[in-house]
Amino acid sequence: MRHLMTATALPVLAMLGSPVLAQTYSNETGSVTFYGQVSPTYLGYDDGDETSSELADNAHSNTRVGFWLERELATSVLKFNFETAVGLPQTSAFSQDSSPDWEWDKTKLRKVDIVWDSLSWGSISFGQGSMASDGVATIDKSGTTMVSTVTTSDTAGSYLFREDGGDLSDIALGDVYSDFDGGRRGRIRYDTPTFGGFRLAAAYGEEILNSGDDSEYYDIGAFYSNDYGSFEVSAGAGYAWKDSDGDTTERYAGSVSVLHGDTGLNGTFALGGDPDGGDYCYIKAGWITDFTPVGSTAFSADYYSGSDFQNDGSSSDAWGLQVTQNFDAHNIEAYAGFASYEFDGDGGVDYQDSSSTLAGLRWRF
Repeated sequence: MRHLMTATALPVLAMLGSPVLAQTYSNETGSVTFYGQVSPTYLGYDDGDETSSELADNAHSNTRVGFWLERELATSVLKFNFETAVGLPQTSAFSQDSSPDWEWDKTKLRKVDIVWDSLSWGSISFGQGSMASDGVATIDKSGTTMVSTVTTSDTAGSYLFREDGGDLSDIALGDVYSDFDGGRRGRIRYDTPTFGGFRLAAAYGEEILNSGDDSEYYDIGAFYSNDYGSFEVSAGAGYAWKDSDGDTTERYAGSVSVLHGDTGLNGTFALGGDPDGGDYCYIKAGWITDFTPVGSTAFSADYYSGSDFQNDGSSSDAWGLQVTQNFDAHNIEAYAGFASYEFDGDGGVDYQDSSSTLAGLRWRF
């Protein structure tokens, strides 16, 4: 029944993407722009003993709708951004013994954000939205980000590793594959203007959508983007702190991605960690080419290596292969990918290797 509800919902969501909605309306006082996307996908998972398959919403970039309101002032622009996921079951939420329902609640709100964007001194954002380090780990020019990025657990993060003896463990993929990227919270954030391709950001916030989290969050981020001849280069780095009942934890992350426009060859590298335990590095190589006139085709392969997430000495490795085909006239990208996961807890228990298959499409409107 859950899958039937999901399948039934997709045509309704597609209607929201009609050309009537997907456009900007403007007059002398300002403008409003509506946007969104639909991201249905098939997820298959093999834990070494049993296989499962689900129709889900792709957590790498889920189904969402939103709008921007903008009004130009004398020397600045005042903006308001509202964006929400629609509550469809996420690929990251399925497991061997759990199939989430289609449910919307306030935690599905992605952005309720007021932005004062100056033409000289930068911008200030206030409301639910990205912290300063959001996006520092996920810069990726491969063209295959719907099927795989450094956010490895978005694909199948709630599935449990199976022990060699056949029993399910209590260790989920999401416990041992982290990216340490910044998140979205109720915050106040400042961004500098861009100078020579560089931009800095700082934010302070709290988790206003989850009543069980009274921690304080603050972080900094640095971003860079520039072209060097045929090479496009983008990078980001960030550091974040969390204060909870007098205890402060820290984390860091960064990434760089390079695309050679003439050949379509590209590479991505990311790393991150927690000084108190747990770190990773991630590498991805890809090629974007024009096989057909309908749009570009992107191929990639990636590898993730993590350590000390579950306990000192544990290791979590993953590798995958991906392909994406773009259909430019319809704003659609179709994708497929395979990933293999290997976890060594270094605690006297052996775990079976597992794998996932992801195939679907994203329609942007």
